[in-house]
Amino acid sequence: MYVTRRELLKTGAAGAALLTLADCARASRFRVDADRRTIVTRIADAMLDGAIPPGGAARETALATAVSGFSTAVAGLTPSVAQELSQLFGLLEFAPTRRIVAGLPPWKDATRADVSAFLTRWRFSSFALLRSGYDALHELIMAGWYGQSAAWVHIGYPGPPDVTL
Repeated sequence: MYVTRRELLKTGAAGAALLTLADCARASRFRVDADRRTIVTRIADAMLDGAIPPGGAARETALATAVSGFSTAVAGLTPSVAQELSQLFGLLEFAPTRRIVAGLPPWKDATRADVSAFLTRWRFSSFALLRSGYDALHELIMAGWYGQSAAWVHIGYPGPPDVTL
C-alpha cells in the first residue's frame, strides 16, 4: 500500500494532537500500577482467548501470570520505548482519547467482545500509528504469556533442554 505525503502528515498531526490531548509525554519509565493492570488484564483476556483456560479460577490464574510476564517484559525496555509505551497507555487511560481512538467504555466495564473489537480495528487500521499500537500490545502480551513456563504445556513445549556438563 502506498502512503502519500498528505496521509503521512495527517497521521502524524493526528497522533501528535492525541498525545498532547492525553498529556501522555510525562513519564519516561513505564509502570504497571493498578489502573494499568486492569487495562493489561482486559487486553490479555481478549488476545489470549483460546490460548488460556476458558473460565473460572484457571483463567484468572493464567491472566495474572500473563500480566506478571507483561510487567517483566516492559521492565527490560529501553527508556525511549518505555516512554512510547507510556504514551500509548496514556491514550488508553484518558477517557476522551480512549473513547475517540479505541471506542471503549471505562476499562472496568469493557467486555472481552468490546476489547476484541477495538484490537481488531487497530490491527487492520489504515493508520500506521494505530497498527503500531496494536503490534506493541500484541508483542508484549504474547511475551508476557509465552515467556512463562506455565504457558508451555498449552503449546506442547517441554521447556529448554537440560545442558548440564
